[in-house]
Amino acid sequence: DDNSTPLITTFGHCNQELVNLMLVGQAVSNVFDGTRWLGDDPSSGFKLRGVEGQLGTPLIGFLSELEPMRYLTVGNSYKHPEYPIWVFGSASHFTVLFSTDRSASQLSEKARVEQRAKQVFSEHSIDEEGLAMPENLGKMLEALGIGQEGLPDAEAETVKEGIVLWVDFRRWALMQFGIGDGPYGMQTDSVKLFIYDGQDPPGPSLRAVSLQLGDHGADLGGGGDSDMFTATLRTRWPNATVDAGLLT
Repeated sequence: DDNSTPLITTFGHCNQELVNLMLVGQAVSNVFDGTRWLGDDPSSGFKLRGVEGQLGTPLIGFLSELEPMRYLTVGNSYKHPEYPIWVFGSASHFTVLFSTDRSASQLSEKARVEQRAKQVFSEHSIDEEGLAMPENLGKMLEALGIGQEGLPDAEAETVKEGIVLWVDFRRWALMQFGIGDGPYGMQTDSVKLFIYDGQDPPGPSLRAVSLQLGDHGADLGGGGDSDMFTATLRTRWPNATVDAGLLT
């Protein structure tokens, strides 16, 4: 969001603003959903812009190895694009992850509600730790299409020690739409993906990636924290067992 930031950085590398410009048409600096305020008071803090909801669902998504390293958080908009195609950002270059199955990118009804709730919460949060102030709760309910008659119940269920936590707001919002609190976005037990790497050298390559989805812990799904490719895929498909092989 800094007007002085160049789109092409050192050694000819593109920055996140240029990636966002190509994917969603806006050269914003972040990849989370909506906007956030840096500072305790939104009226005097610094506004950070991410992927705006009014732009609609991105046609192509984005995943980043920086997310499992906790340098950033990719929002649901990028994780669930219109088409099952994701730009995959690694430490050195970009590759393309895709599927021939359209359902691989589609959201379940629960995920759609959670995505909207997260966008609303992010617009009123005071930091990246998932905190919002109770005085904004009425506006948050209105943005979700929930009448003000639900405000007393929302305050009783989500306000704790003078703040509203995202985990509590998420749980309460899902209940208002008759949705339970559990894993989401997993319509099938397996997902077949392909990843294309056009870097030269060593030369273009295409790998097949099979994901087995389940509720087991991530430590039982292969890979590990040192396997950044697997860890990044799990930011979109939690606890997936990952098996990748080169196509000849």
